[in-house]
Amino acid sequence: MDQEKFEFSVFFSQYNLPLTVKACWGEEKEREKALAEVSEILRLLENELKEKRFFGGQTLGMVDIVANFIGLWLGAFEEASGVQLMTREKLPKLCDWIDEFVSSSITKESLPPRDKLIVYLRNRFGGANVSK
Repeated sequence: MDQEKFEFSVFFSQYNLPLTVKACWGEEKEREKALAEVSEILRLLENELKEKRFFGGQTLGMVDIVANFIGLWLGAFEEASGVQLMTREKLPKLCDWIDEFVSSSITKESLPPRDKLIVYLRNRFGGANVSK
């Protein structure tokens, strides 16, 4: 794995996931700060896609696989917590990427069922975050 892909992988596993948990289920003050940081990260990813279908170009690659957190988990976090992290109006390219990623035959076979993931998240972190 080249250095850029490695750094992207570390970024998602050690920074983005904990930050997203805080944005969805953290205390109000930390949740607001984390939500702003997650929004900035999503804008950076939106800009990185430019006119590409996937992060590496027209075919699914390593960076897309590392970004599966955005492709599957982010929407499940939103649904389980009741916190909206992204919209198609604000991030159309990223939303298009998510659609392409989850409908790819390569990832379709490997991703866990979304409904089971949402149940897991609600059991792990609690239901909808009513104090948004």
